[in-house]
Amino acid sequence: MALTKSDIPDLLLPGLKAEFDLAYRQQVDHSVVSKIATVIQTTMPVQRYAWLGATPPMREFVDERRPAGLGSYAMTLEDKVFESSIAVDRRAIEDDQLDLIRLRVREMANRVEAHRHQLVVQTLIEGFTANGYDGVSFFNTAHPIPNGATYGNRVTDALGATALGNAISQMMLTPDDSGMPLGIVPDTLVVGPKLQWSAMELVESPVVVFRPDAPGDTGPTPFKNVFQGRLNLVVSPFLSGAADDYWFLLDTSRPIRGLILQQRSDVPVEFSALEGGSGSEAAFMQDRYFYGVRGRYNVGYGLWQAALGSIVA
Repeated sequence: MALTKSDIPDLLLPGLKAEFDLAYRQQVDHSVVSKIATVIQTTMPVQRYAWLGATPPMREFVDERRPAGLGSYAMTLEDKVFESSIAVDRRAIEDDQLDLIRLRVREMANRVEAHRHQLVVQTLIEGFTANGYDGVSFFNTAHPIPNGATYGNRVTDALGATALGNAISQMMLTPDDSGMPLGIVPDTLVVGPKLQWSAMELVESPVVVFRPDAPGDTGPTPFKNVFQGRLNLVVSPFLSGAADDYWFLLDTSRPIRGLILQQRSDVPVEFSALEGGSGSEAAFMQDRYFYGVRGRYNVGYGLWQAALGSIVA
């Protein structure tokens, strides 16, 4: 039997699914999200994360073991459903404009990853007011430590060499429950487009050039940049508007990071069609075919000790 134009929508869907899957996998492999958040796969709509206080430090085994009690915390994170849909005119298929349709499908894959990127950065921004697992705002000047002390991961300094150095030192001194340094080593700086050039000079330039402030001062003098190679730079377009001066310092080397992306392992991000064939209601009534992508995921807070935020007024 000869192939007719009405057969094309049914034959096109498997190819578009493959096109989407390939583009989506490429996006995931180069994802900003995987660089700054812990990705956790779950099969539950609401996942409970039970946080335990830091284990005690090593001590000399003199007489007998001295087990230390662990302070317990808990946080729950519920996934959300997100979608993106496109309408394709039947004429586009009849006129063999299939390459244009494939481009739109690839763009949908980009949109999925861009949305998760946006959620992660928006969660960072909201961390100055939204609570973490310890009951205070995720970025706070006085996180309660079980030993009775408090410690902060929130500053108000504009991005610069002094502020960045102080922030690195502050994170490295973050204590565990017993007051001992937890071993935090920040390795990632997150900024928006406004701060990207200053950030690049801070973390990527091999030298820092001192320039005199007044006549008679010592002339331009190059110094080795101590920040070079220490931090990975992430520039996010979603740090803009009221948040364009905000910057964040993260330790992404730990198994549990400052942010968590929770996604369903049993309900993957999927590409599908409303219905196929020229006899479908959509094709008959609107002369269109509809394709869409759907996913279930959400972003929440992990260890506040692994993140520091600067909210610049």
